[in-house]
Amino acid sequence: MDIEIEEVDSCNKKIKFVIPYNNYKKEVDKYYQKLGREVKVPGFRKGKVPASLLEKQFGPDVKKEVLSNLISNELNKAIAEKDLRAIGQPHLLEVNAEEDTDISVSASVEVLPSIDIKDYSSIEMEMKIPRITDEEVDQTIEAFRQRKAKTVEIIDRSVQEKDLIKIDFTSMLGDKPFEGGAVKDEIIQVGGGQLIEGLDKGMIGMEIGDNRDIKVQVPEDYHNKEIAGKEVDFNIILKGIQVQELPKLNDEFARELDTEKKYENLEDMKAKIRIELEDYERKEALKATKKKFAEQLTEQNPVDLPEGLIKEQVKFMSDQANKKQGKEAKHDHGQDHDHRHGEEVTPELISKYKEPAVKALQEELILDQLSRNLELEVTPEELEQELQNMAQLLGAGGNLQQMKKEWEKNGVLARLHSRMKRDKTLNSALEKITLKEVMVDRKDLIADNK
Repeated sequence: MDIEIEEVDSCNKKIKFVIPYNNYKKEVDKYYQKLGREVKVPGFRKGKVPASLLEKQFGPDVKKEVLSNLISNELNKAIAEKDLRAIGQPHLLEVNAEEDTDISVSASVEVLPSIDIKDYSSIEMEMKIPRITDEEVDQTIEAFRQRKAKTVEIIDRSVQEKDLIKIDFTSMLGDKPFEGGAVKDEIIQVGGGQLIEGLDKGMIGMEIGDNRDIKVQVPEDYHNKEIAGKEVDFNIILKGIQVQELPKLNDEFARELDTEKKYENLEDMKAKIRIELEDYERKEALKATKKKFAEQLTEQNPVDLPEGLIKEQVKFMSDQANKKQGKEAKHDHGQDHDHRHGEEVTPELISKYKEPAVKALQEELILDQLSRNLELEVTPEELEQELQNMAQLLGAGGNLQQMKKEWEKNGVLARLHSRMKRDKTLNSALEKITLKEVMVDRKDLIADNK
């Protein structure tokens, strides 16, 4: 079959082809033969119904279905043969199908544009990595100490800053209680920011069994609008005092902290924690560098996008935003809310999401073309290894295959594959540019990112 492709623009193609009448006639005859074996017509045995009678009774429907199937099949063949990266289904423009003549067909189809990525080997980038300070190492170790801390009951002194205290309280707005204004057996840390500012400070000096009235001015931006900006009277009953007893910072602590990492002593622990923090910061810096490189590559290679693809991306972004809002509403109120999942792509949605949608699509297409140019693919072995890593991380090592089936069903596996391919592509591309690692102070890095 001769196929003619006419370029309307970079995102739209017109497909023209001719279906020989003899081919069409053969398919019609085959359909009648099949129909004759299946239908029952009074006065005729099954399979013995004359073709002329079948044509008289079913002719228009048969011809319509045969022609539709032929056109659909030939369009799909044309798209595959000409390697057109079609978006959605072709749209028929014209069909000339007169009796006993060849059938001419023309259709339009949206396609992904061809992309010729400009040479990027001359790009120079800096990968800024924050220096790890002694203070950051100490903060990490202190966090480990907090996790290993033991809670000790205190009975021989009054409340101090940073104590964990067990309290009952009631509260009044004027002479009336209000919703959420009473608790029992609440554990809070004095100065920990869990209560209205000033309330926990007012408990300093209390002893177990004490009953104290505390008046507090509630901030204007307080989440409970009933009492926001107002003066509230609290009655506090102190029921217990606890402190966190931290383990001593010594060689024994280091050796017992993590049996897998096998810290030999305190100095060895500090050195290895520093290396771990440096590795983490290097990985985070590489993520940021990949993001900047992808953005730069996209800017250097503008891509025309099919309108249908933009609408799909707008709809996807809108649906994701609505799902997020639904989760937040459920979290806040304990129930599901309808946030217009699957809503139509209106002009308002286009206006709201088009710019980020276009940016995301352009970057995706550029990186996809780049992976083609570099002849990169994620191998089944690489995907399987990543799945094993994630299963172990999620504590689902024993149910790897079940997890894989579920992820395949809900689209997580496809997204994982896409992320891995993107990462592999960017890693390979970065090897072809000039990338310089620069150690910087964290405060300078923060200032640069503002």
